[in-house]
Amino acid sequence: MIIDDRVHFIHIPRTGGRFLRDSLLLNNYPITHIDFKKYFKEKEVPHLTYPEYEQHTYYKYTEKFCIVRDPLDRFISMISDTWILNEKKIDKMFKDQNYFNEIIDQICLQNESNWFVPQINFINYKTKIWKFEDKLDEKFINWLADNFNIKITIKANKLQWVNSNTNKITLNNKQIGYIKDYYYKDYKILNY
Repeated sequence: MIIDDRVHFIHIPRTGGRFLRDSLLLNNYPITHIDFKKYFKEKEVPHLTYPEYEQHTYYKYTEKFCIVRDPLDRFISMISDTWILNEKKIDKMFKDQNYFNEIIDQICLQNESNWFVPQINFINYKTKIWKFEDKLDEKFINWLADNFNIKITIKANKLQWVNSNTNKITLNNKQIGYIKDYYYKDYKILNY
């Protein structure tokens, strides 16, 4: 999403991007590249990875930021709110580590929304990062103002984006290990 034709918000799925988008709209910020019905290289434009979003938007030199989230919490959020997997498929995907990796790789290739793609695939070394766990509250609003001169006075209702199914999935230690192994670069590079 390009904000005010000068700042690029890299929307990593399941990290609070819709809340930010709605907050920007409520504050009359002009934003582009938010239409989920538009595709580039068979992927939804708002969820493009690096460098595809630069190829699509031509905003290579703008300031960039993103919100990242603990990979395990993000995975649970994705599984809780996905249309790709049902309970039977979720149980089956945890057969062993190799099978789990293969299933997630297939989803990443076939799914146009990039939901299950590791977060580090969205960012480059110039991207400023906010952690979801630090909350999307006044501290975040101040960070946006200090770093990008984006001033939000009206915030969207976070509750409308909270999935009522979140955390209904219980994972055992072995399954958690598979997730952490698959997203190990997110853990290492993003300091989780």
